[in-house]
Amino acid sequence: MRCLYSWLVVAFFLMATWPSAYADEPVTTQSFWAGLSTKAKFQGEVVSDLAGGLASGSVGNALFIGGVSWDSAGAGEWHGGKVVVNFLAVDTSNPEAYVGDIQGVSNLSTVHSLVRLYRLYFQQQWNPLTVRLGLLNANDYFDNAGVACDLLNASFGIVPILSENLQGMPTYPFSSLGTMVALGGGDTTLQAGAFGADAIHPWQQPFSQGALMMLELDQSGALDGGRYTFKMGFLRNRQKESLATSLGPNMSGFYGIGEYRWQTGPLHWGAFLQGGGAPKPINPVPWYVGGGLRLAGLIPCSAKDSLSVGFSRASLRGLPHAETSYELTGVFGVMRGIHLQPDVQVIVHPGGYLPTALVGIMRLEVNFADLFGI
Repeated sequence: MRCLYSWLVVAFFLMATWPSAYADEPVTTQSFWAGLSTKAKFQGEVVSDLAGGLASGSVGNALFIGGVSWDSAGAGEWHGGKVVVNFLAVDTSNPEAYVGDIQGVSNLSTVHSLVRLYRLYFQQQWNPLTVRLGLLNANDYFDNAGVACDLLNASFGIVPILSENLQGMPTYPFSSLGTMVALGGGDTTLQAGAFGADAIHPWQQPFSQGALMMLELDQSGALDGGRYTFKMGFLRNRQKESLATSLGPNMSGFYGIGEYRWQTGPLHWGAFLQGGGAPKPINPVPWYVGGGLRLAGLIPCSAKDSLSVGFSRASLRGLPHAETSYELTGVFGVMRGIHLQPDVQVIVHPGGYLPTALVGIMRLEVNFADLFGI
C-alpha cells in the first residue's frame, strides 16, 4: 500500500508548502459562520417490475442526504479552502430481486438500508492546482457524464466495469479515505487519485485492505455552435488475495466519455456516449457501452424540466447474452424545490439469461434549500 501512503504524503506537503495564488490580496474580515452553507435533499420512489425478469412486483427506495460545507474565503479567511461534511440515510429494498438485472434499474438502490457519514474532506485550490483529502466518493470526480445525470439506471452514473467488478469501489452509497489532485481547469484538466479499496468499511485498516488508483484527462471546447467534452480514464485496483472475492480483485481497466451540448432557441440539447473495458478473465463485466440524449427547456417556467433517453449494454462473462437496457425518463417541476420523475425501462436479457423485463419507476425529489429559499 506504499502508493496510497505516497499520495497522502504528497497531498499534505502541497497543502503545507504551496504558496497561495492570492497570498498578497487582503481578505475582507467576516464571521466564521458566513462561510457555512447547508445542503439537504430527499428522494423517494416506487420501482415496479411490470413484466419479465424474475417476477412481477414493486418495492420502494428512499434517500435523505444532508450536510454542511465551509468556504474559507466566504468566512473572511484565506482563499481557496473548503471543508465538506455530508451524511446520508437510505431505506432501500431490492428491485433486482424482481428484475434480476446486473446494472441496476435504480441509482438509489443499495445492498441494505444504512445511515452513515458520506463525505468528510478538505479541499484547497491554488490555481491551477486543486487538492482534496479525506473521506471521498471517487465517482463525484471520476467517470461521470453530466448529460446522463437524469437517467435512473445506475450504469449511467458509473460504468459497470467499475461498479460490478469492484464491490468495494468508493461510489454511492459508500466512500473511502483517499486523496486526489487536479491540475488545470477551463478546457483541460488532468486529475489523479488514490482511494482505499474497501469503501464499505473505510475506517477498518484503511491502508492494508488495498488501494484503487485512478487517472483521468478531461478536454472540452467549442465545436460547431456547441461545446464538447471528452474524458479518458484509467484505473488500477490492488487488493489482497484473501479479500478479492468480497472487494474485487487485482484488476486494470479504462473508460471514455464523450458529451456534446448545443441550443436551438429555448431548447437545450445534450448527447453522450460512454464505454469502458476490463478484459482480464477475472472480471465478470469485461466490456460496456452506453449513450443517450437529453432535452431541457420544454417548459419555460420550470428550471429543471427535461426529457432523457438512454441505452446501455454490459457484456457478462460466462453468460449466454449481454444485458441491454433502454430508458425513457422525464423530470417535471411540481413547485419550487419539488420535482416528479416518471421513468420507463426495458431490460433485455436481465442477468444475461432472463426474459425481457419492463420496469416502471416514479420518483419524488425535494430539495429543501430551493423549497425554503435558503
